[in-house]
Amino acid sequence: MLVYLVRRLFQGLIVILGVTIVTFFIPASFHANIARELYGIRAPQSVIDKFNHDNYFDRSIPVQYLHYMNNLIHGNLGVSFNKDASFQSVTSIIGDALFNTLWLVLASLVIALVIAIPLGLFQALKRNTAFDYVATGAVFVIYSTPAFVLGLVLIQVFCIKFHVFPYSPTVSSRTGPFARLIDMFQYPRSYVLPVAVLTGLSVGGFSRFMRGSVLDTLVQDYIRTARAKGASSNRVLFRHAFRNAIIPIVTILGLSLPSLFGGAVITETLFNISGMGTVTVYAVEGNDIAVVMAATLLIAVATVVGNLISDLSVAAIDPRIRLMARK
Repeated sequence: MLVYLVRRLFQGLIVILGVTIVTFFIPASFHANIARELYGIRAPQSVIDKFNHDNYFDRSIPVQYLHYMNNLIHGNLGVSFNKDASFQSVTSIIGDALFNTLWLVLASLVIALVIAIPLGLFQALKRNTAFDYVATGAVFVIYSTPAFVLGLVLIQVFCIKFHVFPYSPTVSSRTGPFARLIDMFQYPRSYVLPVAVLTGLSVGGFSRFMRGSVLDTLVQDYIRTARAKGASSNRVLFRHAFRNAIIPIVTILGLSLPSLFGGAVITETLFNISGMGTVTVYAVEGNDIAVVMAATLLIAVATVVGNLISDLSVAAIDPRIRLMARK
């Protein structure tokens, strides 16, 4: 198991290294123009030269990349060169926004699993019935609806027409990584709609995977053997079938993180939530390359970590993976 973990960690580091190369070298050609955009075309050349020298922009691209990687190793994500940011560090700009998005994504992911797993299970047990057809149609409609359309519909119905939920979430004055998590428990009505939008992005896919996995598992030989030995339906389903049927769901958990973070960009903008989505949108609008690079890198890291957790969870559930890892 340890060898398997080390191997997956090494593969994840290779992926992250590749992402750093792409995110750095694509905008690197624009570094020479940053000083002019900040100080204007009438700025003295000495000011421009000093700015480029202080930020390594007058060095070769490989040297700039090594400087960038050295900063990353020391936890420095760079400096924002947006005029409105007053040369703030990217870490301070992202700050709590990263955790705000993280809690929002995790809450929607947990709720999606709570809904999708039993839904897919009962769809498999009631396959080709009215319940199966209605549930399939409902989840496909929600799943295929773009996040911004679903968000606008929910705002129109529940915020503007019936005034059931507030448009923008209520936030406290507290700060820190757990501030928004506490707010979600303290002001739950404020976060119902954004969490519902992100949940809708996942519940359809999870439930369909669960349904198909249960159907495939129920026709396996060991299930027929358990039934032939007189095992009850509940024992066959929950003791023998469920553990193997849940493996595909665990596998796709890590792959669902990029789509959830992508949906969070739209959702946070719609509901005026201060998270990575709004920070990224403002960075793109303000041509803030450093913040966009950091946001891309963090999403890549989240994807790698999610896949690593999924792989370890599958290995914990399925002994065949652990046996293969020993070879």
